[in-house]
Amino acid sequence: MAARLQRTARQPPGGARPARVPARIAARAARGTLPLLLALALLACTCAAAGAASSTAAGGGLRSWFGVSAEAFAPVPTEPPPAPDARAASTSTSCTPSWGSFRVGNWPPACWHPYGPSSPFNFVIPASPRVSSESAAIIRYIKGHAWAFDGDEAGKFTLEGEGSRPVYWSTSGDPIVRVTCRVSCHAPARLLIPAGARPQEASDGHLTVVDQSGGHEYDFWQATKPENGRMTVSAGSTIPIGAESGTGIGGDGEAAHLGLLGGLIRGAELAAGKIEHALVTTVKCVQQHDVWPSPSSGTGDAICPNAGLGPHFASLLQLNMSESEISATGAPPWQQVVMRALARYGVYVVDTQNSKVMALLAEDDLSFTSFGNPGEMAGFVKSQGGTGQLVGIPIETSKLRVIDPCVPQRTC
Repeated sequence: MAARLQRTARQPPGGARPARVPARIAARAARGTLPLLLALALLACTCAAAGAASSTAAGGGLRSWFGVSAEAFAPVPTEPPPAPDARAASTSTSCTPSWGSFRVGNWPPACWHPYGPSSPFNFVIPASPRVSSESAAIIRYIKGHAWAFDGDEAGKFTLEGEGSRPVYWSTSGDPIVRVTCRVSCHAPARLLIPAGARPQEASDGHLTVVDQSGGHEYDFWQATKPENGRMTVSAGSTIPIGAESGTGIGGDGEAAHLGLLGGLIRGAELAAGKIEHALVTTVKCVQQHDVWPSPSSGTGDAICPNAGLGPHFASLLQLNMSESEISATGAPPWQQVVMRALARYGVYVVDTQNSKVMALLAEDDLSFTSFGNPGEMAGFVKSQGGTGQLVGIPIETSKLRVIDPCVPQRTC
C-alpha cells in the first residue's frame, strides 16, 4: 500500500502559481525509490513559525490550513447507512490511552483517530446522498482507463505490509531539530522530533510530527532524515490538532492540501476489525479544479488528457454497496473492513502518481521500526498468514460513485 506518487507544487488560495515541480515519480511496479526530480531553483528559506490560527495564507505556491483532533466511533451500519449526524461518544472519553499520552512505545490505539466531529474524514455518508452531476462521467473514465485499487496481476485487491506516511509523537525530552525549507513552509524553524525518526523512504519523503502539548500537527514533504540537529524539506505546514478540535483541512504535504494524518489506514484498526473514517487514495490524473474539502479552487497537477474527465482533487468516491452485498462477495474479513469504510465514509482523492493504481494510503511502519519496534501493518499482515502482503478479491471500480461535495460539507 505504499504510495508511489508524483506531486507538484500547487496554488495557494488567492496566490500566484509557482513553476511546476516534477517531484516524486515512483511507480508501484518499480518496488523501489527513484531519485527525486526537483526542477526548480532551491530557495534557501528557513520555515517561519506557524500560527495556530484556523487559516494561514500559504506562500510560495501551496495553501492554508485549519485543524485536526480526536473523534468518535459508531458500529458499522446495517443497510441503509445512518444519517450524517449519527455519531457516537468521542474518543476523548471512550479511547484509552488518551490524547497527550502518545509517544514512542505508547502509540494511539485502534479506537483513536485524529479529527474532530466537524471533519470531513469523520462524516458518515447518508442513505441516498446527492450524487455529483459528474459521477457517471468520472467513473466511466476510471473504468475505461483501467484504474484499479492496489492489486496483483490478476486484479485481486492486495494489502501490503508497508505504508507511506510515518507519524511521530514528540515529547519535551526529544532533540530540537532546525528545519530548512527549499520551497514553501509554514512550520516552525525549530521543533522537537524523536531521535531516530525517519521520513518515508520513497521520493515523497513524507514525515509528520505531532506536538500534543502545543496542539500542532507538522506535515512535511520531501524531508531528509533529521541528523545533527538539522532537517531539510521541500514543503511543510502546521495544522491544529488535539482532543475535540480540528478538521484535517489544510497542509502542504500532499497535492489536495489536506492533513497527512487524514484517512490513513492503520494496522491497529485492521487488527480491531473496523476503520471508522474516510480513506485517502492517489490517482493517475485529475481535472483542472479542486473541490471541497480541498481548501482552494486552484488548478490541479497531472491533468487528465481530456478536459472535464477524471476526478478532482478531494473528490469523495463511495463504494456503492450495502453491508449484505459486501458480505456476499466472499472477500476475506480484513478486506471487508476496508470495503465497509469505503461504503460508509468513502475515499478522498488526495494526490497523483504515475500509474493506474489507486493506492489506499496507510501509516508507514517506520512510525514503529525507526525505534526498533515491530511494525503494526507488517505484524497484521503476518497475523493473517501473509508474507509481505495479503491477497483478497477485486474491488470493482464500476461500483464506485462520486458524492457531491455539498454532502460532506453539510450544505445540501
